[in-house]
Amino acid sequence: MIDIDAKFSTVHADDSVISGHIVDRLYARFGRRGERLFAHGWGDDALLERLSADVFRPSPANVTITWEGDHGHFASPLADALPAEVRTARVRRLRAAGSPRRTACVLLAGSREEGFALRESIYRPLTTEGIDLVLLENPFYGLRRPAGQDGANLRTVAEHGLMNVAIVAEAHALLAALRAEGYARLGIAGYSMGGYMAALTAVFTDAPLAVAALAAGSSPAPVFVRGGLSHSIDFAKLGAPSLGDARARERLYALFDTARITQWPAPVHAESTILLGCRRDGYVPASETRALHAHWPKSVLRWIDAGHISALFTERRALRAAVRDAFERLPNDTRRP
Repeated sequence: MIDIDAKFSTVHADDSVISGHIVDRLYARFGRRGERLFAHGWGDDALLERLSADVFRPSPANVTITWEGDHGHFASPLADALPAEVRTARVRRLRAAGSPRRTACVLLAGSREEGFALRESIYRPLTTEGIDLVLLENPFYGLRRPAGQDGANLRTVAEHGLMNVAIVAEAHALLAALRAEGYARLGIAGYSMGGYMAALTAVFTDAPLAVAALAAGSSPAPVFVRGGLSHSIDFAKLGAPSLGDARARERLYALFDTARITQWPAPVHAESTILLGCRRDGYVPASETRALHAHWPKSVLRWIDAGHISALFTERRALRAAVRDAFERLPNDTRRP
């Protein structure tokens, strides 16, 4: 059997975020088309003022999932704060053949990832290894878009902050609901924004989880201000004409950095965490991935020789291996008495 950790450790990441893989650069250019992120400005000032480290800690919430075949829905724990179209959380379950319902992984979506098709195509083979997969549709994406939103481009910074808080609350509640269904071993994983949100959710979960944070760092701030995603942002709508967009970038960085993961303790049983970075990532700085690993020193850090976008198509085995190996490092039964 190939020693995957040894194989990946021979590849070292650098911080050439702006150059990145050619596919990352092309995708960043494509992001300039049509209505861009935050085209309606900062949004609700009162909500922006409430965005701090404290709001990301989810309150305990009991949700009931209504299943219709492999599709389910439940009321978001943050329903009162969300637009009407966004309040119902939607999930898709891919069952392991003959699974006794002992192991399940919640898979969170990446930035602008609507629906379930991409995650299904990447991770479905894990169901042949006894892992049920439960995919959550992001608030403000897909069937949860609010009226007037152009695709997955959130209209305001405030809405994006609200989406992030809601993802943590929903993922936390979903894990609790699955544990109540009888799953003994649970995990959470995601790519890009999904990987970051998976790591953030794990911080606030008081039972051991298998965690696969893929192409993610310790803070979303550099991704929006320095990386390829910054090309998708309408900074002109965020900055005063007399100041240019520098002040807007500074404020945006400060707001998003309130959710920097390194301000909280490492999750329970961090040994069952696999962090995976892309060597030629044009979106997530390698320094951010290294910072997360340094804060969670018991985690495993791997590097793959790919770009942020290209890895989704060329490194699928590595992505699945990260999820699989996180579960291999997890205790056999993580249910609390």
